[in-house]
Amino acid sequence: MNELVDLRVFVEVAKRLSFTDAATNLGINKSAASKAVSRTEERLGVKLIQRSTRRLSLTEEGSRLFEKASVALSSIAEAEQEITHNQQQLKGKLRIAAPMSYGLTTLIKRIPEFMNKHPKLTVELHLEDKISEIIGEGFDVAIRIAELKDSGLVARKLGEIEHLTVASSAYLRQYGVPDHPADLSKHKCLIYTYRSSPKQWVYFDAQGQERSVNVTGTFESNNSLAIRECLLKGLGIALIPAFVVQEDIQAGRLETVLPGYFGFKRNVYAVIPDRKHINSKSRAFIDFLKEKG
Repeated sequence: MNELVDLRVFVEVAKRLSFTDAATNLGINKSAASKAVSRTEERLGVKLIQRSTRRLSLTEEGSRLFEKASVALSSIAEAEQEITHNQQQLKGKLRIAAPMSYGLTTLIKRIPEFMNKHPKLTVELHLEDKISEIIGEGFDVAIRIAELKDSGLVARKLGEIEHLTVASSAYLRQYGVPDHPADLSKHKCLIYTYRSSPKQWVYFDAQGQERSVNVTGTFESNNSLAIRECLLKGLGIALIPAFVVQEDIQAGRLETVLPGYFGFKRNVYAVIPDRKHINSKSRAFIDFLKEKG
């Protein structure tokens, strides 16, 4: 990559036959321009520019390189402009599938910014907690929070989601604060039924040792937002994704418990049907989500 940068400097110097003018145009100092040309000469093993106190002149090899390199750099610049323009002018419909709770709490807050950057783009957001068939149902991108099985699809990791144990202050005042995961067996727990073992909650202590507890409760749901509502009403304790309750914790509506124990984590992936044929809309959206973290 540095060789390409040096070549750009050489072309600018050859065009102007002046280190000073070339450096000014490139926004570098004269010494940096001279060193870039010297590195190119050393790499190629030929003299490209004859230097004198009065003027610069191109050698025969310098003239040939200037002619060829000018065309090549112009083609690169044209390609970069075309790609940038295409990215800025995304058109058509982008179909996205995502889990219900993640879509309503996190994704929907980011999509408007992406759409404002690409005003000619139409977005269709399909929210459902069952795993959508990305190819069969015609989605461009699917967001998945799970350990992915090898399905032939292409996945890009966007981040991790931590699960927190939380309850309202009112619930904790009435029923007490658990000190150990085993204490949860005596509490009213709000159970998310889409887990493989909904009533077995897994924790890890500071040493990484696994602790699990079997829980019971009077409310179960396949949707984390429904569990959040019950949390806010003081109906129990939940082990729930951080993104669902982060604002409630910051506002003091909910409290975290079991600070010495860590709930499990899940990876967040953007899944596409085929890396070789990823469209510019999907690539731009995934890059945008990755940038936002």
